[in-house]
Amino acid sequence: MGMATMYCRIVLIMMTYYVSNYEAAPSELIGGDVCGAKPAEIYFLLDSSTSIWSVDFKKQLEFVKAVVNTFEIGPDKTRIGVASFSYTFHEHFGLDRYSKIEEIENAVKRIPQYIGGTHTDKALNGVLSRGLSKDKVRKDIARILIVLTDGASFNAKKTKDMAQKVKDEGIVVFAVGIGSRTNKDELAAIASTPKNPDDKYLFEVDNFDDLDNTVKNKLTTKACEVKVEEESVETEKEDQKDDNSGPECGKHNIADVMFVVDPSEVGSFHTKRIYDFIGNVVNDFNMGKDNIQVGLESQNCGAANISLNQYNNSRDLAKAFRSTKVSQLPDMLKRLRTHSYTKENGGRNIARRMAVIFVDDSLYDKKTVLDEARRTKLQDVELFVVAIGDSVDDELKALCSSPVERHIIRVPSYQELMESKPQFMKKFCLGL
Repeated sequence: MGMATMYCRIVLIMMTYYVSNYEAAPSELIGGDVCGAKPAEIYFLLDSSTSIWSVDFKKQLEFVKAVVNTFEIGPDKTRIGVASFSYTFHEHFGLDRYSKIEEIENAVKRIPQYIGGTHTDKALNGVLSRGLSKDKVRKDIARILIVLTDGASFNAKKTKDMAQKVKDEGIVVFAVGIGSRTNKDELAAIASTPKNPDDKYLFEVDNFDDLDNTVKNKLTTKACEVKVEEESVETEKEDQKDDNSGPECGKHNIADVMFVVDPSEVGSFHTKRIYDFIGNVVNDFNMGKDNIQVGLESQNCGAANISLNQYNNSRDLAKAFRSTKVSQLPDMLKRLRTHSYTKENGGRNIARRMAVIFVDDSLYDKKTVLDEARRTKLQDVELFVVAIGDSVDDELKALCSSPVERHIIRVPSYQELMESKPQFMKKFCLGL
């Protein structure tokens, strides 16, 4: 055999191998040629319970990154949100948080594991009320939920009922069961119902290593094929009814909001101005048991604090802020993390946890403050910072949640604090 003939055969074998493998994995083109860059709202719900070894939890995160990389990401393309669950629902970032794959990958890498029981019903409720709620998603865009779990939930009936509510809202649900401890009936109830024999919304694998090897290509291909279902007339009527009640901020979502003011840092004169500002802001909150609740963290002794369920009326709450008497920030952040959002103080499991911190100079005891802020954010509390005057940029970035440009409200002086309300409302009310 001549050298030229042998070379041609080698090239032919290599081309045959490449083409056969390329056709076998069409999902590598999900974001482009296969889907035609079709936009979607995709939300991941990851099991974070005690039964999952930390190494396996990280394999879930790697799976999320691998799936995300098969879609074309952008504000007008596919958007991604991620939450985890154990005893309760923890949203790590919403659909509108990141618009680049690199940002999503970095955020996924930082997701902590919150161990506890498998309360899948609470997680699905969180998806419905926060993650894929109607105010968060774009109209006429497919909504897709991908649920990963390694075991049966604590309450199968509640889980099945809540899964049905999610699907009744037109959300397409893919369920991925991992290992031998899952309940197939429950998984089938979570997953969307196939409309034809080729449809598949339930996947089962033996272990976490099989996520990337077995599930990724099939799941992304099916996700690509999801079509938008038309909403019912009843749903449209319900939306119209909701759109006519109360202020816009907090109309569509549930949030527990704490304002954090340290009189010992800003002084009593400036504290009064901050209270007046808060009183003005909350007048434009849609308050109630199914909307926004507001509390105040201001005194070490707790005498001037306001619990989340103390006021449901904006006028009374505004009056309370204006009449509040004039604490060290680390202690207040610790109480914020350990007490403010508890059930005893009016906290709600499904509510978005938000806090607004007022600062006007370099942080006193910077290391302790930032350490408490980090711990608070790990407890799924979203921190906003109103920076008045000459605050230090690096400190503010470490104090607030990401992305920093959405969570810092800069005000040149206390005299201009009230004028900053439109800027504050625009950033703070996004998604509420």
